[in-house]
Amino acid sequence: MSSVDKMVTVRPRTYSLPSYSLTGDLLGFLRCGLQYRYTRVGRLPSSRPVQLWFGEFIHGVMEEAYRRYDEWQKRGVPSVPPWPEAELKSIRDLIEARLAARGLVPWDDELERIGRERADTAVNELGPHLFPLIHRAEVRLTGARSLPAIDPALQFREADRYEMVGVIDVVTHVQLHDPRFAANPIVRAILKTLPERPGDRFEVIIDYKGMRRPPYEGGEGPIGLWTQYAWQLMTYAEIRRHQPDALPVAAGVLIYINELHPTRSDLETLKREVTGARTDVLPVAGSAAADILRRWGTKDPLPGAERSVLPPLPFEYRLDRALRVVPVTQEAIRAALSAFDGVVERIETCLGKECHGQPILKAWERNATAESTCVVCDSRTYCPDYQIQYASRHGEKQPRLPGVRVRA
Repeated sequence: MSSVDKMVTVRPRTYSLPSYSLTGDLLGFLRCGLQYRYTRVGRLPSSRPVQLWFGEFIHGVMEEAYRRYDEWQKRGVPSVPPWPEAELKSIRDLIEARLAARGLVPWDDELERIGRERADTAVNELGPHLFPLIHRAEVRLTGARSLPAIDPALQFREADRYEMVGVIDVVTHVQLHDPRFAANPIVRAILKTLPERPGDRFEVIIDYKGMRRPPYEGGEGPIGLWTQYAWQLMTYAEIRRHQPDALPVAAGVLIYINELHPTRSDLETLKREVTGARTDVLPVAGSAAADILRRWGTKDPLPGAERSVLPPLPFEYRLDRALRVVPVTQEAIRAALSAFDGVVERIETCLGKECHGQPILKAWERNATAESTCVVCDSRTYCPDYQIQYASRHGEKQPRLPGVRVRA
């Protein structure tokens, strides 16, 4: 064998990096590993994609509304919301058609009605304050991190890194320092929350959430959506920092769209949270919002209003509840990345168990503690954890199918 032959090496086998979306994968797994396995890994369409349709619909409407606003600005014919019903319907119909082409449709007429009403409210009430601030919309984020090690006996792939992906909107220091926006409530909320004035050049990232504001998590209680979404913002900030056109990220903003147009159940939940001091945004004592929440649903209805009619909370309070500003710190970023690395390790472990022959119900983690997650899950009829949780909630051994009443 010649010296040249001795120098020839074998090229390593190529492989794809496992890709994890912060919302669809990491937060989806934390919601319930078994549900994640069937709908995300197995790509089995849910018979009731309530949250998926609603989240995609709201994101789509807001992005399309901003695109039209931006296009009109560039043409020199600016048009700031509120917009007429015909324009809003055009946006809604376009997004619904896009989602339907992907197989995403509302579960029932009520969900579609609420989705449309919330989308209209978000565009017409939030849009006038938010759209003028956006510097860039639909910024796609991607970054790679070391793939956490799992038990060697469960190893099933050669990859040593994984990809994290997400999508954000960006607001910069230019908009936040523009004198024209000094009275803008979103600008004031952001600058008020920042612990100190962040340099001369910085960014703020924005993410919409098609949900109500989660209860505040304090003390040593279990980690839930409040903390998990803060992790998401910190991870977005870290990935954004490494993009070529990025500025330092000073804060992240979550916008809980449901707070702008609450339903009856939302108001009932809010009233319980306010009474039990389980929310971080309480109405000011003596304010219109405090009076409405105190009197709504009691025997002392608001003057001139039927108890069956939902009272309109003031926009200022609804916006306060819709906006959550989270300052970005290196300590928070490190904690978030470590937490999500841990979630990736758990997902990889479950995948490894299944790849090595364990049944799905044994290989994958399950979480039946959130009834709102279970009620739309197709796996609940055979999920052992759901059987236990159902029994504890309803005093029955297992869920029962509706009976048929036979008339005599």
